[in-house]
Amino acid sequence: MIEDTNPDRFIKITEAAEILGFAHYRSVNQMIERGALVGYRLPHVTRRRVLLSEVLSLKEKAESISRTASFEMSRGRGRPRKYG
Repeated sequence: MIEDTNPDRFIKITEAAEILGFAHYRSVNQMIERGALVGYRLPHVTRRRVLLSEVLSLKEKAESISRTASFEMSRGRGRPRKYG
């Protein structure tokens, strides 16, 4: 779908949230505020946009971290521990 198109194009915040698997666009706005993503304001457009290539690289980075973390930590389900 989106991966077949030009990765250097601007996409909406809601599209970025969908790609990253977030339920709401506010999570992407928080990532922009924290500096994890760069938000761009285009001329004659009121809403911010992000680059598709940045979103895809962030998604790949998160998937690689989760793959390595799942091999290192295989705890059971349940209440998380507070202090290691």
